[in-house]
Amino acid sequence: MEPKYGDLALLLYAAPFILNFVYALYVWSGVGLSAVMPQIVYLEVTQSPYIFLAGFAAVVLAVILDFDAEPANARKGATATLSKRLQLIALISVVLAFISAWYSAGGDLGTGVLNLVDGRYPLVFPAVLVLFSFLILPSVKLQGANTKNLLVILLLIASPAALYEVGKRDSIAGLGIGLALVLVAAYLLVNNKKD
Repeated sequence: MEPKYGDLALLLYAAPFILNFVYALYVWSGVGLSAVMPQIVYLEVTQSPYIFLAGFAAVVLAVILDFDAEPANARKGATATLSKRLQLIALISVVLAFISAWYSAGGDLGTGVLNLVDGRYPLVFPAVLVLFSFLILPSVKLQGANTKNLLVILLLIASPAALYEVGKRDSIAGLGIGLALVLVAAYLLVNNKKD
């Protein structure tokens, strides 16, 4: 029974990436396929709350299946492994989101970063995964590095929220604040690795 759960869990972990890819191909084919993915396709996919929610729900279900497949006496130790797995998925998600944003910008790094911030969910999804990875641990102490990680998560979630809310009134200010929050989060993350 466990190998079946393992295959299903693996598919569910991959579901956010598969959903984004399939939906991007669908939207892209509607706009007209080209050598470079149009920015409008990237933004349509990354601003979809349905894709975000479906992907997150799939990952949560995968974690539940993996946790349930563990023997009762090994479940406490399994949560640490699951937490690391979620953080790895979050890292892969950020890398793939940046590559997609950069590709949709035609290779322009500045426009790619703006696409990433403007897309909202490419930053919210990994932040929520990292937050979830901490919440499933049996004992989480908010000291030192954990406080910095929580601050990084909050900054990544606040970035698209600020972009959306401030951007309604002034798009340049919204982009500026969103980008500033991402840069502060990146600085804290890099600085945290050095410590």
